Amino acid sequence: MITLSTILGLLPLLAAATNSTLASSGASAALGARACNQIAAVYPNDVFWPQSETFQSESTAIYSDTCILSPSCVFEPSSAADLGSAVKIIKAARSRFAVRAGGHMPVPGAQSVQSGVMISLSKLNTRRLNADKTIASIGPGQVWADVYTWLAPEGLAVNGGRYGTVGVGGLLIGGGISYFSSTKGWGCDTIVGYEVVLADGSVVEARANGEHADLFWALHGGHNNFGIVTRFDTKTFPVTSAYIGGASWDGKDTAFQTQFLSAFESYMAPGGGVDDPSVAISAIIGLTPSTGLTQLTSIQFAPGTDANPQAFENFTTLNAPVIQALPDAVLSSWTALPILLEQLGERGSRQIYSSVSFFPDPRAIRIANETVVELAVPVLSGIPNSTIALTYQPVSKDWLAASKASGHNVLDLNPELGTFIAGLLTVTWTEAADDVAVNLLVERIRRIRGSTRILPSVYA
Repeated sequence: MITLSTILGLLPLLAAATNSTLASSGASAALGARACNQIAAVYPNDVFWPQSETFQSESTAIYSDTCILSPSCVFEPSSAADLGSAVKIIKAARSRFAVRAGGHMPVPGAQSVQSGVMISLSKLNTRRLNADKTIASIGPGQVWADVYTWLAPEGLAVNGGRYGTVGVGGLLIGGGISYFSSTKGWGCDTIVGYEVVLADGSVVEARANGEHADLFWALHGGHNNFGIVTRFDTKTFPVTSAYIGGASWDGKDTAFQTQFLSAFESYMAPGGGVDDPSVAISAIIGLTPSTGLTQLTSIQFAPGTDANPQAFENFTTLNAPVIQALPDAVLSSWTALPILLEQLGERGSRQIYSSVSFFPDPRAIRIANETVVELAVPVLSGIPNSTIALTYQPVSKDWLAASKASGHNVLDLNPELGTFIAGLLTVTWTEAADDVAVNLLVERIRRIRGSTRILPSVYA
């Protein structure tokens, strides 16, 4: 879904077309400067200007360089009340603004703004347990590695993101895929309360029962269209050890590619590993067309002490040169996996996501791969350091049933539809000069399947 802040953030890029729109862009810069000056008059220690180190670090703390824009200032509120006051000022000044939590989503305008106020939630990093430790209150301005390593000494976890570098805020308002989703549902399904700043600057508590019950429901998968969430109250559950396995294999051998896809198809088949609600897996096909490298990756997770989960048996027999291996062992802390995967979240490149969902028919699994390879290789072969990855993310019937049982979210996916695959396409490159070619490629991939719609991804 393209949000209002996304549209507004992109307007300056479109404004270069005519003199009249350039004048409009100049007016936007004046409005942004006005809002920044007025916020600085109230919160002088929390507003940062382009010449400052904090501005530079905060305005570029974004995972895709395509999303680094030039805000008039960066505002770092210390509380929901401060943020609410700033929202009133921004509204009165008619300035553009954008809100950055973890900064992981590669959609220009989603976390920064051209000539306006960039709101960084970095200081909103609450981490608090209630008296019986069944509810964790967490702020949006932190990443999941921070939350998991805080809870691990308590033997607890929450239903959050799989990669340690992904931000709390964006994932939870968009739904959220977790290692625990087949028993807990989407990340949003275990949330029991929100602290939210509304468009009028007021700060409210949204819960299942009470004055803002409708807002509580809408925030379960409704994204950032209803307010700025400044605190999530979410259920905890006990987790300590876990089996962590898988590897990245050299996939240049077409016979091994077939073997890899067959292993995943077996996992997705009725009675296969996908029907075990205690495990999670991602299968990834990655290409670096300029060098000819093909990597086939399986990431396997099972909480508990079973060192040989039967669900993964088709992957443990794969035989090809290993580029990088995961432990293939039970580790004392399950947090080892999201922390190990932090290396996949490095900033400093350009990225775009698209997603497609489809039923786990073997033909669909292979067509998705063949379509990406056929279209991507000719284009990306001429773009040095570019990669494309297709990630197969199983969403099981048990997952959908757990979600429905929570009774709260707006996603409203019927478990009777059965298991499906949430496919994620990620393209990474380095040079701005290649933006047009990459975006045209992704648009072609989106359009190529008339009966299978590939839409911009809105959560990870």
